[in-house]
Amino acid sequence: MMNPKAVAMLALALMATPHSMSTAFSSVPFAVRRNNNALASSSSVDVEAAIDSTATAAAKSKTQRIMEQTYSGGQTGGAGGSSTWDAFCKAEANWKRLRDSEAFFFDPQRLTTDDPNNDHGQRPIFVTEDGAQGNPACWEKLRSSSAENKMDYDVVVCGGTLGIFFATALQLKGHSVCVVEGGKLQGREQEWNISMDEMLELVDLNVLSQEDIDASVTTEFPGCRSGFKNNEEQTSGSYQENGIGYELFTEDVLNLGVAPAVLLERVKQRFLKLGGVVKEETPIRGVCISETNGAAVDLVSSEEEPITASLVLDCMGNASPISRQQRYGMKPDGVCCVVGTCAAGYDKATNTVGDLIYTNTPIQDKGDDGMLQYFWEAFPVGIGRDGNEPGSSDVKTTYMFTYMDADKKRPSLETLMEDYWKLLPTYQPSIQDPENDLDFKRVLFAFFPTYKDSPLQPQWSRLLATGDASGIQSPLSFGGFGALTRHLERISDGVSEALVSGCLHKDDLGEINAYTPNLSAAWMFQKAMSVRIGQKNVDPKFVNRLLATNFEKMEESGIDTIKPFLQDVTRFDGLLSSLGGSFLADPFFMPEIIGHVGIPSLVEWLGHVSMMGLYTVNHALVSPILTSIVDSDLVKNPRTKFQLRRKMDAWKFGSGSDYILPRDQK
Repeated sequence: MMNPKAVAMLALALMATPHSMSTAFSSVPFAVRRNNNALASSSSVDVEAAIDSTATAAAKSKTQRIMEQTYSGGQTGGAGGSSTWDAFCKAEANWKRLRDSEAFFFDPQRLTTDDPNNDHGQRPIFVTEDGAQGNPACWEKLRSSSAENKMDYDVVVCGGTLGIFFATALQLKGHSVCVVEGGKLQGREQEWNISMDEMLELVDLNVLSQEDIDASVTTEFPGCRSGFKNNEEQTSGSYQENGIGYELFTEDVLNLGVAPAVLLERVKQRFLKLGGVVKEETPIRGVCISETNGAAVDLVSSEEEPITASLVLDCMGNASPISRQQRYGMKPDGVCCVVGTCAAGYDKATNTVGDLIYTNTPIQDKGDDGMLQYFWEAFPVGIGRDGNEPGSSDVKTTYMFTYMDADKKRPSLETLMEDYWKLLPTYQPSIQDPENDLDFKRVLFAFFPTYKDSPLQPQWSRLLATGDASGIQSPLSFGGFGALTRHLERISDGVSEALVSGCLHKDDLGEINAYTPNLSAAWMFQKAMSVRIGQKNVDPKFVNRLLATNFEKMEESGIDTIKPFLQDVTRFDGLLSSLGGSFLADPFFMPEIIGHVGIPSLVEWLGHVSMMGLYTVNHALVSPILTSIVDSDLVKNPRTKFQLRRKMDAWKFGSGSDYILPRDQK
């Protein structure tokens, strides 16, 4: 193999050749061409330095070359908010740290700081109820606030990107709310994709107006394709008939592209007009909790005193230091790794619909890194709405994602990114060489750890995790905005009643983050779409066969079955319908499915499905009776009322009965 300097010398030699030979040079990556063009006009004194520069460029991976040439403005916090090479390296280091970590048991009830059996370092302390820990100023202010019987706010929301929506909903209910954001409270440049019915849920809550939707939605297209194929070719009929795959198209699912920068700014301004307070670029050092008095949020800046509140909401996402403290010693049960880009240069004529979940390869054998099934997702960007200007665009966002565990043998993000560059031309045939054919706006990357014990139960009173910090989103999803629109009314109602009735003990707040069997049942889908390290006798076509058959049967069952599932809502009736149809269509596949997921996991899953059935019955038959009792004078205790309402919420959302079916919308 030629070394980088030899490659650079060859490139220089080509520059001196006649024009007929310069076509060979056109295949050299743009970064190398740019260096050589500059070198052609330089003096001989600079030649060696230019050679070294070119050699360095040639030694870089394609990922690094592309990212270093991509516009780096508009960076924000949160998943997908930053797309620089430095940010990628930090994410890579965090992913490696997670893979290399070992799960261990930690007993928080052992009252010792000197444990000879613990070689994992001291547990991080971000939240404390111990007056000997934390900032003394927090405890002093809590004592003085208690004496005056007044906190600074009813609620402090930590993390503003999605927290601003919770804050606005609570401010509308008459509570005083402060949002604390470590950076600027601004949306990323990358569009969020969502459905109109989900956006309208925010309008129903007065968190958004129709004008807000019109201002922030920059892309609207008919719908999205779903498909599962062993190779990229046109198919007809079922998987059992063609042996390749199956694809379908669903209207009005994730077919809106929302500009987060516009949306968040409008929600923030609405929140401020309602009397809310936003503290931007205000990092948090910790939280001190007095169960009887309140909570104090300790700010990093020594110039600002702690903020006190009756309740703290953790909206800091899956990397929340609060969740990290509570999950000390745990490794995630699953991970969704995502890489992708937003780029111009695609064929405008075909850039008119999205892909929600799509495969065109079997399971990839990555050797020591394990086996991975790659999925694609894609959305057109900036094509306008309802056929209005511009009407078309060559800009598209494409994601490649996969499900796995956090085993130390799993591949790096850069390995996934390099596979993305290699496989993208097959997925998007209008391009041949991504590095030269596309104008990259952003390079996207993230990993989303998920835990079976979600949503996260509170460990402390007066503190509740919401959104991604609680794990309320589906383990199949890598975006929390859709889950927010679904749960915002339920959570804001529960938090408001908790504040009014004084139900701020961790046991009561835990009723807001109650067990939801449909969320737990979704774990089986992630497990079925991943392959364990060392798992033997895996058919590379397993995932495509499984999903092609299931999606075909869901489509046959109608829009009331397929659409909720595509919006991350698992309903008992739809689940039974698709599973029954799949078994009849491919009965001899069942032993292979059982062998793939394992009998213990299957038994656990059947338990969650059974609870989905029970929750469905309870919501339909028990909740109407219980609602009339709770709303009457028969139940006088405020705490009992609170707990019964949360139980009914759990039945409703845990069975998927909160989802308004298309037939009911009409």
